[in-house]
Amino acid sequence: MKTPECSLFSELYTCYYQVVARILKEAADHPVTRRRIEDMAREYGYDESALSIAPKLLSGDWPFLKQEPDGTYGSVLKHPLFPQPLTLLQKAWLKALLGDPRIGLFFTDSQIMELNRFLSDVTPLYRTEDFCLFDQYGDHDPFSSVMYREHMHRILAAMEERRFLIVSYLSGKGNILTHSWLPCRLEYGQRDGKFRLYAMSVRRSGKKRIDVLNLARILSLKETESFCPSPVDVDRCLDQAMCRQPLILEITTERNGLERAMLHFSCYQKQVERVSETGTYRCTIYYDVRWETELLIQVLSFGPVVKVLGPESFVRQVRERVKRQAELFL
Repeated sequence: MKTPECSLFSELYTCYYQVVARILKEAADHPVTRRRIEDMAREYGYDESALSIAPKLLSGDWPFLKQEPDGTYGSVLKHPLFPQPLTLLQKAWLKALLGDPRIGLFFTDSQIMELNRFLSDVTPLYRTEDFCLFDQYGDHDPFSSVMYREHMHRILAAMEERRFLIVSYLSGKGNILTHSWLPCRLEYGQRDGKFRLYAMSVRRSGKKRIDVLNLARILSLKETESFCPSPVDVDRCLDQAMCRQPLILEITTERNGLERAMLHFSCYQKQVERVSETGTYRCTIYYDVRWETELLIQVLSFGPVVKVLGPESFVRQVRERVKRQAELFL
């Protein structure tokens, strides 16, 4: 049952509120032009925010700006923007997050102690033991490990600074690799409970490549004095490693097959269309060839709910896997 307080939690200090607050803050420092207001609405909001927010501010429907003789706009506010206190529900949600061992990956011990002190009289919105998870791997990353936390903190700092790191890494084949990588993006797998790091390496030829590292396999990190001058377009680099033939699945609606598949394959670039003749859905997945085996295992976990239509090489792997599994029961 949705309570008014939950509704307030989702609507308080919304994106539009934040956009208007930024515009008013800048307009209080110095008058801004119409173009600047529209640009800020697009930059900090959605694509259509300039069509919704800017006209209301400029027309006076939201009476927060005053037009100057030169055509620019200043803020009518006489005092700084008021603070944004947390609601009880927001505090309860934050207290619940403090019970998650992954919180230590993003905060220091002193920061966590300070948050616990601040929320000492708050009952958490939920507790970890309230949830019963299934279809999960048991070998999650060691989130509470001192070394694991230290590595995460260093990686986050390097991502912020665009700094290259010397990384010693234990490969899946048991080899230790030492190389210079630029941390670009972190990804968390809900099912396997592992963090993966998308990091860029630069070859001697100058060619750039995105490698995917399991955070738990990192043995050591060392900072360098090398920085990347501009942000890395990770998606573009990954597109270059995409398979030439995408995976094509036929998904039935049995046992919430479509909803489960969309959640399960949410990290992949994909297209979904309904097949009107059969009532099923055709899902086209574009994936990195380096992750084909993992994707194969994920597809097999759906059983008869999902049918692989192509490419033939992937269909052949499915048949071989199913055949080997069947032989185990003979």
